[in-house]
Amino acid sequence: MKNKPDNSPPKSTINALIVALFLAAIPHFIYQPAWVGMTFCILMSWRLLHHWRGWPLPSASRWLRVLHNVTALLTIVLLVSQFGLTIGRDAGAALLTMMLAFKVVEIRSLRDYYVSCFLGFFLVITNFFYSQSVFMVGLMLAVIIGLTFCLISVNSLSQDTGAKLKLSAKLVAQSLPMMVFLFILFPRISGPIWGLPEDANANQAQSLSDQLTLGELPQTGTSGIGDNIRMGNISQLIQSDEIAFRVKFENDNVPPNSKLYWRGPVLSTTDGTVWSPLNQDKSKAVAKITDTAQLYRYAMTLEPNNKTWLFALDMPTNFPETIQNTFTADGRLLSQNPIKHRSQYSLTSALAYQFNVDSEPNLNAALQLPEGKHPRTRELAKRWQETYTTPETYISHVLAIFREDGFAYTLTPPILRGDTVDQFLFDTREGFCEHYAASFTVLMRAAGIPARVVTGYQGGEINPIDNILTVRQRDAHAWSEVWLSGKGWVRIDPTSAVSIHRIEQGMNDLLPAARLSPRMLGQDNALVDAWKNLKNNWNAFNTAWDMWVVSFGPERQLALLSKLGMNNPNWQKMIIALVILFSLIGVLMLLSVIIKRPERDPGLAIYLQFCQKLSKLGVTKYDYEGPNDFSARAQTALPELVSQIHSISQGYSDWRYRQSEQQLLEQLRQQVKQFPRQH
Repeated sequence: MKNKPDNSPPKSTINALIVALFLAAIPHFIYQPAWVGMTFCILMSWRLLHHWRGWPLPSASRWLRVLHNVTALLTIVLLVSQFGLTIGRDAGAALLTMMLAFKVVEIRSLRDYYVSCFLGFFLVITNFFYSQSVFMVGLMLAVIIGLTFCLISVNSLSQDTGAKLKLSAKLVAQSLPMMVFLFILFPRISGPIWGLPEDANANQAQSLSDQLTLGELPQTGTSGIGDNIRMGNISQLIQSDEIAFRVKFENDNVPPNSKLYWRGPVLSTTDGTVWSPLNQDKSKAVAKITDTAQLYRYAMTLEPNNKTWLFALDMPTNFPETIQNTFTADGRLLSQNPIKHRSQYSLTSALAYQFNVDSEPNLNAALQLPEGKHPRTRELAKRWQETYTTPETYISHVLAIFREDGFAYTLTPPILRGDTVDQFLFDTREGFCEHYAASFTVLMRAAGIPARVVTGYQGGEINPIDNILTVRQRDAHAWSEVWLSGKGWVRIDPTSAVSIHRIEQGMNDLLPAARLSPRMLGQDNALVDAWKNLKNNWNAFNTAWDMWVVSFGPERQLALLSKLGMNNPNWQKMIIALVILFSLIGVLMLLSVIIKRPERDPGLAIYLQFCQKLSKLGVTKYDYEGPNDFSARAQTALPELVSQIHSISQGYSDWRYRQSEQQLLEQLRQQVKQFPRQH
């Protein structure tokens, strides 16, 4: 019986494959359960120890096969218990990671090896379900080069690792122009390319609170503005440096920081603890502009928040054309669908405006206070109202009390229990923006002045490199609005009475220095400035990446194609352009094959260098002369170089008959390099 030919891949190529797959799987260890990463590493280590220490594989014995199969079955049970029977993003990525690890342990033939390589390419794709950052793209590009290297290695007799790695990088680089053409010209659709189950947005949804608790123990995993607030917990958002949105103002005309109020949820109802928006029809309302000289046009890039509100500079005068939206009677700009992916829209806002000045359908709701709540605050409001009889004087008095009567602005407010408004106003007197907004609104309503709470963001940070304003979660803010006869809704920010620095300079100056630059830099101003400059450049690059790559949607694609000269671009023209472009590429590739220049023999090139050196020493090779005859004549003419001439000539002859042995070529190159140029 004939033995079957050995069809197993070399150990070195399997080791290279393990390295590439490990790099592809590393990001999943962050998002997947810990046992997935541990199992992957154990199985890969098993295969490596087989190569290094001779550990047996499952195919070596029955008991190892049983262990292998039981482990695989247990893995499936764990996956089902962890994710259920629905194959979503997380479950699918975990399943693929585990399948790949078990497959690597089983590699016995080239077929198994190829399957593992191709599964590795699929694993690369799954990483982009979680992150499309520059770092992730760079890491996955390195993995693709590594997997290509693995495919080349198993099909090449060459032992030159550097040459194979160079060829892998060259092949990937040759594909980049085609990738760029497809990226620019392939018709875009609104939203993400893949429709995934809800777990695709789990990391976003989990990071956003349904309530912002004020005064109670913080909820875990909150890093965004919520639907409701309770007195006490917007202050938790200052711990997050996550980006909420970015803004690019037309002509870099950025308003002062004190005017940057980014309007979000409007909260008009309260049960004494929780403030919530009105449950009303989303009827249209229009802001009456009083000063057109203060119009600002800008483009918003909103990060995913799994909510429906669209933030706008207070007050928007037009509405996004790229997102289906509505503007409610209380001034909320809402998307018809939750924002589950990075979204872009353009707006115009007026800083001086009158809103619902002639008629306000929700005045009664803006006067309601729950029965039996805030008794001390109500009594205080009645006493003040007897002295300050007009809304304007009453408002001024309340702000003066906040400013002059021992109230303090703090990033770490004390936890409030019981009646939070009474306890804050009469006992603790230390709070964050939501403490002042909620308490001020209660004081207004207790005096018969319609008022409500507005949440959103205040300020932002301008990057001097690209003049883009970045608003982070730590810029979350709450303020009040009061309705005054003849003026409509007027914004009142009681926080400014306590900490004007927070409003005019922004949140950065109030944060510890360690939040803004590494502690290792200490107080060295030069190092701190260098760090800030480096950070600004990186943020500018990252912003450009997010806008022009990650968020390259239909609007940006059409705008770019218009700039490139395509009139009225549409998907039909894009398809035609792609067909023409790829046809040209195909023709060029065909021509390059037909008229391909003959490859130069590397050994011959080295030998010709040797001949040139001999020519300078007075011995010139004749055209009819072979290497051996020329060597004999050169040895006679240059007896002091006999051994070198003979060795080089013999090395060249050996190379001609054994060109697959790269070490011969390298040895010949070194000998010619060291050959003397003169006597």
